[in-house]
Amino acid sequence: MKEKDRQRLEALTAKLQNFINHPWVMRCDAFHVVGDVYFVGNQYVSSYLLDTKEGLILIDCAFLESAYLLFDGIRSLGFNPRDIKKLFLTHGHFDHCGAARIIQEHSRCEIWLGKEDHFFFTERPELIIFEDHVPRFSIDRAYEYDKRMEFGTLNIRPIHTPGHTPGTTTFFIETVHQGKLVTCALHGGLGINGLSTDELKENRLPLSLQQDFLHSLEYLKTQHVDVILPSHAHQYDIFSRAARDDGSGEVFLDRDGAWNAIMDKHIELIRELMAPED
Repeated sequence: MKEKDRQRLEALTAKLQNFINHPWVMRCDAFHVVGDVYFVGNQYVSSYLLDTKEGLILIDCAFLESAYLLFDGIRSLGFNPRDIKKLFLTHGHFDHCGAARIIQEHSRCEIWLGKEDHFFFTERPELIIFEDHVPRFSIDRAYEYDKRMEFGTLNIRPIHTPGHTPGTTTFFIETVHQGKLVTCALHGGLGINGLSTDELKENRLPLSLQQDFLHSLEYLKTQHVDVILPSHAHQYDIFSRAARDDGSGEVFLDRDGAWNAIMDKHIELIRELMAPED
């Protein structure tokens, strides 16, 4: 592994260990985004609650240790965590699925995960990262990619976007905002950590994940997006927008082409990672 990749990984590991040990430092207020979409995550990793006529859908559930923050956030918006019917996981890393078992036991919800990440939980638990902090849970369903799921006026389209993990899933969510249909986009895993050639070899994952990631970014750049739902706040500052929201939700609309800028940034990053050394 290159020294800069090792340093980057060590810094990330230290940050995550701090969050595990001190989950309260990640606390933030839950808030309404647009339509039937609500933010219920923490300052490091996002979780989104979708209010449908068929019960609540939760996308990602963050750390095991921060589960109480997630429950508090859901309740603060007037919802009951027991009404969660489906938990959609973007991928199999511990900071996105750590609280899955608690939620499943509390609500009896179905858990969905991209089928290409299922082997994390059967054959390769070390790929979950900090796997000791992820109590095992049952995976009930795999996504049928590019097949729309309709829940009243809310429409969800899952898209397979491998790279960050083999089964990373991106969601396009259509909901009604101010009487108009808007499209919210949540990329399931923009991190390039783990995607260097050395890291992929070390983790016994296919080198093709680099090209897969690049191709998925290029495809997603062609898609229309009204509202960006970041999976991590450092990818797109949703909190400053929430602070400026006057209750109309208009501040969340992407009028500056930020979605394309985010895709371009990560296209550049993965190309740089793939470039041969001089």
